[in-house]
Amino acid sequence: MTNINNVNLEALQKTREAIEKGEFPEEKEFIGEGEWLFDESGQFRGVLEFPEGTLTLVSDQPPPSGGGGRAPNPLQYCAFAVAACYATTFMTLAAMEGIKIDSLKVRAKVKVNMKAVMELEDAPVNKGVMLEVEVSSSAPESKLRELKAKADEKCPAAYTISHTVPFSSELILK
Repeated sequence: MTNINNVNLEALQKTREAIEKGEFPEEKEFIGEGEWLFDESGQFRGVLEFPEGTLTLVSDQPPPSGGGGRAPNPLQYCAFAVAACYATTFMTLAAMEGIKIDSLKVRAKVKVNMKAVMELEDAPVNKGVMLEVEVSSSAPESKLRELKAKADEKCPAAYTISHTVPFSSELILK
């Protein structure tokens, strides 16, 4: 098994070939769901399933936003998800090009307009998302900048927040 940067290149190649042959879906849907809590453990809980198990996540707003501050708030999870997706994309692209990365840290910052959230002004509620990518590698700086530009383009989370993508919601009454 060829593994660079903790990325299994053999598995990636098999998936690429399976997609080309029509043996693997061209589109994949990822689902996150949960339910509102009415106790003191937080405000929202969900269970994420993955090939090797499950993980229960709880979110709670900080007290100024009506929660108890007992768990990370939803935008912290959102920022983490963007950072994790970007890091995965960056490292996968690096591995595919045979570039060894010694260390990588990604910090996502989400700037929220609290006046808009609290309906004190009519303006966008999100003022922007910023990623800081800290990388250490013996690869030339120009190559690392190329990788970053590719990750900016290919990261699904970055794409979602930097482009207009279809959004819909549905109310299901019980």
